[in-house]
Amino acid sequence: MEKILLDTDIGGDIDDAICLAYLLKEPRCNLVGITTVCGEPERRAAVANAICKTIQRDISIVAGLDTTLQPVPVYPTPDGAAALANWEHDSYDKSDAPAFMYEMIKANPYEIVLIGIGNMTNIATLFNTYPDAISLLKGLYVMNGYFGQEPLPEANYNWNSWVDPLASKIVFSSNVATHRAITLEITDRLTIEAAKAGELLRSDSNLIKAVFDFGNAWLESSNLLTLHDPLAAVCIFHPDVCRFEKGFVSVETMEESFMGGTSFRAAQDGNVEISREVDAERFYRILSSTLNG
Repeated sequence: MEKILLDTDIGGDIDDAICLAYLLKEPRCNLVGITTVCGEPERRAAVANAICKTIQRDISIVAGLDTTLQPVPVYPTPDGAAALANWEHDSYDKSDAPAFMYEMIKANPYEIVLIGIGNMTNIATLFNTYPDAISLLKGLYVMNGYFGQEPLPEANYNWNSWVDPLASKIVFSSNVATHRAITLEITDRLTIEAAKAGELLRSDSNLIKAVFDFGNAWLESSNLLTLHDPLAAVCIFHPDVCRFEKGFVSVETMEESFMGGTSFRAAQDGNVEISREVDAERFYRILSSTLNG
């Protein structure tokens, strides 16, 4: 069993909810806690709680930071949280998510894998405030960074870095024992039409119904489902799904037109491994069989 701590901006893009559902269903996952980040983290925490309640799982959930280490001109809100009216859920107040994360990591030294699938603010604050947490982690998996050949149409496509570039820089510079980044140019290959989402997630369980209910606003607006965040979780339990390359990552924190932009230098002594290839068909099979089983 792997002890997993999930940091998420759930409540917007449906892939966060799918990632949480996968972790709840993965038999080798011991989900020890969830923290939320980004605008209205209290409502995001309620969404995570509602999803957990569909399968009677009592997971510790803490609503984290909605401010960023580096000011940005947005305050994203969780549109999917409108569906909370349809599901039993607890209510949350903002709390100290980095302190909670540290307590969990310190109580389970060298055992916890931290997954970051939102902006890196909670995690960077954890590392700044409790620097020994870095060496106490077993692993860190983040959905963050873009290293493709073609330039992005806008800097904010690299969302998890753009929303808080300084936090992204702090996290990418950390020396965690296993530090892997699932990157945008790889997850973009895992895109299907929104209309086909039901073929991948065909279970009629309350868990999957809740995932779609909280994610329908996103699906209707984008008409696409890109499975960014679930790949980060699947890679922990099925490391052969992706091929990684080790090196160093730099993050732009000054130039506005490239804010949050990431660059990579390959090196055997690097502190980060970035995704380079994905076995898409194997990934789809693993995700579908786990969630529909």
